[in-house]
Amino acid sequence: MNKVLVALGVLLLVMPCGLTYADSLSSSIVCSGATWVSSSVISDARSYAAHLFTSDQAVVNRTLNIGEVITTLVSGRSTGPLGIDEYTGQARNQTAQDPACTFSVLNQKSGRQDDISTHGLFISGDYLSHRILSEKTVAGSVVNGSGILLTKAHSDDGNRTVSHASDIAGSMNVTEEIVFGEEEND
Repeated sequence: MNKVLVALGVLLLVMPCGLTYADSLSSSIVCSGATWVSSSVISDARSYAAHLFTSDQAVVNRTLNIGEVITTLVSGRSTGPLGIDEYTGQARNQTAQDPACTFSVLNQKSGRQDDISTHGLFISGDYLSHRILSEKTVAGSVVNGSGILLTKAHSDDGNRTVSHASDIAGSMNVTEEIVFGEEEND
């Protein structure tokens, strides 16, 4: 009887109250040759694509969780060449209607478009990246290596445009975090 109650308790803890479906992809690769990994998600308002290649001794890990929120984690370490190409894009519609009145005029605000990309080619190094696509667009990366790194970020909501770019070459240690969509209280 206790085993049944424990199993039922574990099942209830694991099951969310409202059933939602999500996809998940995960891989871990350790090799002494060459690797090429690629992942992508394209939906009506959110896009994510990543390509990573290594040679020589390398370790590559990646996780992609797809549901109402898209989250990714990519890491690569190589004693030889390491290449990175990662893109995140999201369009947010901000048109809303007063829920109290069906016949009210739509409160039309311009939508927001976010684009974040990271490109790198290294002689050797470490790369760690995470992305979160939800109400906000979040991208962070940590790089330690020698080579070239290009990061670009752009957000436009019709009233304000934010742009960011970093071009780095040589030996580097870079930490970067970008968050678009932090709403201020009016």
